[in-house]
Amino acid sequence: MKNRCASRKASIVIAVVVLFLSTLSVNADPAVPEIPRVDVTFGHEPYGDHTQASIGVKMGWFNDVGINLVDGGKVIASENTIPVFASGQVDVMSGSVPLFLGATRQLPGFKYFFYADMFLGYAIMAQPDKGYKSVQEFVAAGASPQEAVKKAVEQMRGKRFGYPAEMAIKGFINLAFERGGLSLNDVRGVIAEDSRTAAMMVAGDLDFEVGGVPAHLTLQSKGFKPIITSADLASSAKPSTDSEELEAVFHDGWGALDKWIKANHETMLRMSSVGWRINQFIHDHEDEAMDIHIPFLNKSAGTNFDKDTFRAVYHSLDPFVTFDQQNEWYNNDQNPMSEKYVIGAHIKGFEQKKFFKPGEFKVEDFSIAGQVYNEMLGYKKNAETQIKTAQSLVTDSTPKAKELLSVATKQFDAFNFYDADRFSAAAAEWARFESGKKQ
Repeated sequence: MKNRCASRKASIVIAVVVLFLSTLSVNADPAVPEIPRVDVTFGHEPYGDHTQASIGVKMGWFNDVGINLVDGGKVIASENTIPVFASGQVDVMSGSVPLFLGATRQLPGFKYFFYADMFLGYAIMAQPDKGYKSVQEFVAAGASPQEAVKKAVEQMRGKRFGYPAEMAIKGFINLAFERGGLSLNDVRGVIAEDSRTAAMMVAGDLDFEVGGVPAHLTLQSKGFKPIITSADLASSAKPSTDSEELEAVFHDGWGALDKWIKANHETMLRMSSVGWRINQFIHDHEDEAMDIHIPFLNKSAGTNFDKDTFRAVYHSLDPFVTFDQQNEWYNNDQNPMSEKYVIGAHIKGFEQKKFFKPGEFKVEDFSIAGQVYNEMLGYKKNAETQIKTAQSLVTDSTPKAKELLSVATKQFDAFNFYDADRFSAAAAEWARFESGKKQ
């Protein structure tokens, strides 16, 4: 009898406790999202298409998404990018897949997760007063694009030609010469760094030169003439990895080692959002962007660009592409500048050189930018719906919901669709909760 009484009392106590806990659960405040503070070490290469992150630092946009870009990032000379990246001295490196393909055997697994611009900046520069004609001039005179390239290259036969040892530029050179029916054996080659070949052009010791964008801009500002550009070669490309012309161009952006990406997925999304915010700012407020970008680049690279010279970076050499425009890179199979065709063409080029075995590597082994873009596109669509829902529920009587909705809209406007999704969902939940408490 006593046991039965004791058992009954225990059951009553348990029921009361369960009821109490369930009441607490019902009345508990909904969760409030947070954006954690994270340190990220970053590497800029000293070029116009790799230093735009300086805009995000100056404007405080990395901080807006919880990222402390340590010391504003460190500037790393191009010849040091591979060892710095491989050793993990930086978490995220500005660069491009083609520039790292040649070092694949020496690098840990890596992926590029965000692209900012399309590099179109390689150009064979010619002495300005020797009567050399550009591809565009030959086209204007009636030649087809293919004939124009052939004629432009033919002008180089037997001439002095300076170029760097860099793998990616070598691909552009080889393709241009192939289209023109020449090889490097048909010119008097001088292999040297950009600064030296540019100086030799100015001194008249070379007839033609190709280098990176700084050398291109410096020589063009001094009146030297681009006769063949990456854009000239890519203009006839088909949407296929078999288009060798696509080896003359590539996407520039931000990449990280696989282990960092695996451990920092949310940070990767937030970093990408800052990249798109920077691109939109360049698109909408070009001069303001240059007021930040040019001084940082000049200090980093020892250059002396002004706006008139540098404007070519934004307009033709390395055009920065907005979030909406980038949909073409990832979701239009008819666009030859699609990530899969451009990187695929470079991989195929390495296969043809016997550096890779056929089928050994795929685009997704080096880039997840399309995946990141479409993940953020999904968050964007969710956030748009949820913000509208929250707006219909939020009133002056729901202060916490109003606060969360404000954060959601600010993050949405900053292209941080991931947190816009989180905060808009919380805003709607809090609006219902606060409204219920008033009743």
